[in-house]
Amino acid sequence: MNSLDVRFDPAYPLEKLRPADYNPRRLSESSLERLQGSLRRHGVVKPVILNADGTLVAGHQRTKGLKAIGQDTVPAMILPQRVRLQDEIKFNLLHNRVETESSVVYAEAGPIGQWCWIPWQTIEVVASKNLPFQQAIAFMTAAHGPWGSVVIDDQGRVVLNAEYAAVAKSQRFDILAWTVASFDAGQLVEDLTGEYGVYDWTGLEEQAPVWNQHIVQPNRLRQHSSKAKADQVRYKSEVWERLVLPWLTTSHRVVDFGAGHGDYAKHLRAQGYQVQDYEPYRTLKGKYSLDIRGIVAMIRGIEQELRKRGLYEVVVLDSVINATTSLEYQHWVLLTVNALCAADGQVCIGTRNLEREKAYEKSEHSISRDSTRLAFLDSENVDMRFVKGKWQRIRYHTPESLRGLLSRYFEEVELSDASRATVKAVCRKPRPFPIEEYETAFQNEFNMPYPNEYRHGKHAGIVEILIELIKDRNRQMEG
Repeated sequence: MNSLDVRFDPAYPLEKLRPADYNPRRLSESSLERLQGSLRRHGVVKPVILNADGTLVAGHQRTKGLKAIGQDTVPAMILPQRVRLQDEIKFNLLHNRVETESSVVYAEAGPIGQWCWIPWQTIEVVASKNLPFQQAIAFMTAAHGPWGSVVIDDQGRVVLNAEYAAVAKSQRFDILAWTVASFDAGQLVEDLTGEYGVYDWTGLEEQAPVWNQHIVQPNRLRQHSSKAKADQVRYKSEVWERLVLPWLTTSHRVVDFGAGHGDYAKHLRAQGYQVQDYEPYRTLKGKYSLDIRGIVAMIRGIEQELRKRGLYEVVVLDSVINATTSLEYQHWVLLTVNALCAADGQVCIGTRNLEREKAYEKSEHSISRDSTRLAFLDSENVDMRFVKGKWQRIRYHTPESLRGLLSRYFEEVELSDASRATVKAVCRKPRPFPIEEYETAFQNEFNMPYPNEYRHGKHAGIVEILIELIKDRNRQMEG
């Protein structure tokens, strides 16, 4: 067995456990009762993870459930060295989400109802999927040893934690396995993969700074692939295609706020449309590096347009509020688009649809998505994903929550086609807010923080003209 110094204790005393200061999952009473039922039926088929100093890194709710049913020990994987807080959090998230069946993996089964170490040489990966998730696991196993485990049925199929088994094969380490009878495997999977709580992501603030969000900027109007038909594109925007383009003319003045790579703005400008775009985290072509010069140029271009012709008739906010890292930033975004909108203008908004996402999560298609998909949301419907080596926040809305949110900023909110991946709305009649709130929003939205605490500081002009125009708009609407 290649244990890399990780120690497995099949009966670690519960009284010796020290809970971590940070535990992201919050469990309801009904969920705790369900967990107790699962533990009575199956026992503990996944060890908890302990830091080298005995701190409980992952498995807080399981130990609570065990105590509730009168157990006094728990299987535990003990890490060889003390790990820092950010890795504790990663262990917790990966440990809770590692119960996946995306990949198809077989290995040598052990005795039913017992723990055993399975030689990596016996692992056969038939189908390897969810590769970014495997990369996240591989990083942690390379740094800290084989901290996870799998559940395998008596026919040799890995029924839980298949991605972990795939990593074990590629990194050549043996895996700890609990073997279950194949006729019990279905019930066990159902019991262990259901909803067991809500997360609190505040402990990942430093791991998911605002600028990380530029990695999830959507590519719009791009070619399918080299194998696709010459004229066929994918990644179209539902907001542009369904809410804006059907009626847009070249006489309309439009600003695309939070435009990502600016694909629609570039495409439409080439056809004579008056579309400006702003993206505070625009990257240089083909790189992760931020294009600060280009970002400042966008701000100055919008400032000049505002001075010449006033507020915009159309503001587009596509896939922006789903990427806001906090409720504070969500407020600043919506307050800024409220400010950019003329008294008789409209804001076309689209964001991630929670209902559709939950349905997609349960479908077979979810196994091929290119990011780590986590099963739990926090109380604000925020999910954390591990994308391209970085943690990302993804915020979801239902039609009801989106209407409630937008009604704070606009008198008229008209929802549109909420059955698709994007919940969409058209907003009119911007509500007035105190000038100080607008100033705070503009200071943050047009002078965003960048890595190494850098801010460009080139926003004074656009703040000044927007404040003037808002005052004029409010007087106009009051009159």
